[in-house]
Amino acid sequence: MPIIFGWGRQTTWNIGPVFRQHCNHCNNDEYWRLLRRTTWCTLFFIPIIPYKTEWWLLCPICQYGLELKDKQVRELQPIAEVNQLFATGEITEQEYQTRSAALNNTATTTHKNRSLPEAQIKIAEEAKTNTTYCDNCGKGILPDGRFCTSCGSNINQATV
Repeated sequence: MPIIFGWGRQTTWNIGPVFRQHCNHCNNDEYWRLLRRTTWCTLFFIPIIPYKTEWWLLCPICQYGLELKDKQVRELQPIAEVNQLFATGEITEQEYQTRSAALNNTATTTHKNRSLPEAQIKIAEEAKTNTTYCDNCGKGILPDGRFCTSCGSNINQATV
């Protein structure tokens, strides 16, 4: 008898970079990414009904992070979306600055004591860079190096 129904299939959507954070797991300072993970019921291995949605803020190197609540997602999602649009080249730098200023104004009026990071252009620019990291320790690798300066692993084993 064939299996018709299934559950547990997960899809992940990368919203974009949010802010620079130190990761206690891999000891790197990188721009963490906002991700949405949805778990589905399937029919003949085709996702039909989503039954669980989780939002995560993750380190891009080791995928270590924390699960977010709805309020946190509502605050971070617009930032991540604008950063991602700029990083992929879908909007110009001028449009990026305009949208970032609008987000800063919204954040200032809704949260009098807090405002969004002012260096959002740096976030998007660093998201564009293609840095290589060591698979063994997670540290950044020098462009012309053959071995990781932190743990000595061969660069050929590193991923981009």
